[in-house]
Amino acid sequence: MEKLTLECRGKINLAIDVTGKRENGYHDVEMILQEIGLADRLTLSLRQDGRIVITSDSSEIPTGEGNLAYRAAEAFFTRLGRNEGVEIHIEKRIPMGAGLGGGSADAAGVLKGLNAMFGQPFPIETLMELGEKLGADVPFCVMGGCAMATGIGEVLTPLPMPPKGLRCVIAKPEPFVSTKWVYENLDYTQKPDGLNVPAVAEGIRKGDLALICQSAANILETVTIPAYPVVGWLKEGFQEAGAVLSLMSGSGSAVFGLFENEEAAKQGAEQAKRYTDQIYLV
Repeated sequence: MEKLTLECRGKINLAIDVTGKRENGYHDVEMILQEIGLADRLTLSLRQDGRIVITSDSSEIPTGEGNLAYRAAEAFFTRLGRNEGVEIHIEKRIPMGAGLGGGSADAAGVLKGLNAMFGQPFPIETLMELGEKLGADVPFCVMGGCAMATGIGEVLTPLPMPPKGLRCVIAKPEPFVSTKWVYENLDYTQKPDGLNVPAVAEGIRKGDLALICQSAANILETVTIPAYPVVGWLKEGFQEAGAVLSLMSGSGSAVFGLFENEEAAKQGAEQAKRYTDQIYLV
């Protein structure tokens, strides 16, 4: 197979807690990750010259080794033990600096795509292992679905999909938020009211929407919202429109609202238009 096009889906976090910090600077986390329909489109084309080349319809993404997709291809070929080349064209749809896992989704897409193009030499566990060295969200993006993540994000426990019928609206305001900056400024002892990630996981297993919503929160909001108030305004707008749950995803700046029907979701999108024109119904 010389060429392959695939969709690389982003994620939202239905809950995030940070439980400690390790001597190496990494944080221990408890998170619920949920795959979403918002996706980048990647086209992989094999090259004969052994080079990895990144192109994109977006001028904002790095095209060299600073791109996770580049590093994913490099890691795959190293594990394969072959000096191969590939051109990776990224049609960017997942906004950057949003906490939606766009870079991780692209890296996971490269790993899965190259694995398919070379005849599935590696099981999914190996691809997730390669992804772990690239970024904390990459193994989940390889796996997809819904999962609870512990450790530094690399220990994944699959969960069933959350209750059916919910509509999700995502709004991405202007600020580009640095995940590194958020974690550097986090006091993980200051917990949001009600935050209980294992209870969210249990609510998902039981299909208990009330348990999910009363236990879900994102500790990273304690850093991002004071610095970027628009994130809090978007949360409030979704809640006013009837969202059963509204949270910042990841370290921000994107905010999502979960609604029980299409009409409420449309009202949520209208509320979000006061603050941004980057709105996605997924």
